[in-house]
Amino acid sequence: MKTFSWRVIFHACLLLLLFELSGCGGVYDSFVVGVVTLDRTPISRGTVTFRPSGEGPSAYGQIGQDGAYELRTGREEGIPSGNYIVTVVAYEPPAVRQTAAGGPPPPGPPITPAWYRSPNSSGLEFTVAGGSNEINLELTSQPPAGWQDPAQRGR
Repeated sequence: MKTFSWRVIFHACLLLLLFELSGCGGVYDSFVVGVVTLDRTPISRGTVTFRPSGEGPSAYGQIGQDGAYELRTGREEGIPSGNYIVTVVAYEPPAVRQTAAGGPPPPGPPITPAWYRSPNSSGLEFTVAGGSNEINLELTSQPPAGWQDPAQRGR
């Protein structure tokens, strides 16, 4: 009897190990990590958004203190493989904790230049392959050629 129970336990452990090693996987076939820098200095807060060039869900990642991000699509880790337009939005902490009326505080001054905050002007386009991807976002404070601030247009 003891031999039988140890054999069952051994096989159960072996099956569990094989299941774990098989990478039972999640919903999405790709994973993206990276570091966001502005003029070679890591950005310590904000959000990275990967919007698909075609149909499909967007993926988001919070930027950590060290500039690192990891994408999630909804509540799931990962992202579908494909072509994406990327935006980066980061603001300094707000100066106040709430408005005088008790509402949420307004955002602090922007960290990222305006062109990186819009999918129409970010200039950040990437192809995400199946499996693991490292996509470092090296932003600059130098505007792209022909950039016009939308707030200044029409004045």
